[in-house]
Amino acid sequence: MVQTTRLQLLGLTCGACEKVISKRLKTIDGVEEVHVSSVNGSASIMAKRPIDIQEVKNVLQGTHYS
Repeated sequence: MVQTTRLQLLGLTCGACEKVISKRLKTIDGVEEVHVSSVNGSASIMAKRPIDIQEVKNVLQGTHYS
């Protein structure tokens, strides 16, 4: 069963930001699909398992997104 995790993110300003975040979130084990919106400042992660917020923080480390 696929689970969806929705997050509010800071630092999103454009389509390039969306691509960077999407690419990084897709590296998390079990993630099947990611939708990022700079308009809403949010991300939706569809995964085969629950995604821990620390995993998200780890993949965004070194960026200006939080």
